[in-house]
Amino acid sequence: MFPMNSIDRLLLPHSGPPDIALWRVDFAFDWPLDAPAFGTLSVDERERGRRFHRHHDAIRFASMRAALRSALSDATEIAAQDLRLTTDEAGRPYMVEPPAPVDFNVSHAGAYGLIALSTRRRVGVDIEARASDFDWRSIARSTLSAAEIESLEGLDAAQSQHAFFDAWVAKEALLKAAGVGISEYLTQLTVLPRDVHGFVPRPQRPAAIDNLDAAWTHAPQGYAACIAWSPDLG
Repeated sequence: MFPMNSIDRLLLPHSGPPDIALWRVDFAFDWPLDAPAFGTLSVDERERGRRFHRHHDAIRFASMRAALRSALSDATEIAAQDLRLTTDEAGRPYMVEPPAPVDFNVSHAGAYGLIALSTRRRVGVDIEARASDFDWRSIARSTLSAAEIESLEGLDAAQSQHAFFDAWVAKEALLKAAGVGISEYLTQLTVLPRDVHGFVPRPQRPAAIDNLDAAWTHAPQGYAACIAWSPDLG
């Protein structure tokens, strides 16, 4: 089947404010990089896609940029191919001279990507594959607070593995929404244990993240995902 002319975005429900749109992108790894669906990418984006050594990585990048351009085009009424995107010092993409306030964030893992977008607040999003063979204890002291380590050690192997990835995506989403360095704040931020309502608890947070909220979101089987947001910036 010949590739479609655009990347599909599946709108997802979430527990955040209604002005936040959250989409899932499913990757078609059998597509070539010159597929019509990637026609809105800039020259620089096309070149970056060609530099990936693995085709799967190239498709993830190209699919996310094409889907992001489509989402931003809907929000700004600028043609997707005319949008000017760049990245800040932390590698977070943003629009150059947008006609209206718009903030967005992207994440991808395995076969899926997520895009969060709002015209009223900063957003952060993260998705990760729950690797069953990953030893979370090997990086616990550089990624978890003391309270989180204690919490995970009280669980059985499967539960602690599951909880670790819940913690990881929550921290990534919060720190991306805050626009601060990931490694600098990981151990200062406590996001466990997870409550039954899905919102990320706030028992221990550095000042740079204290005004943010977050909630775990529905993710495909074998994945963890979280979305974070700032107060309404007005």
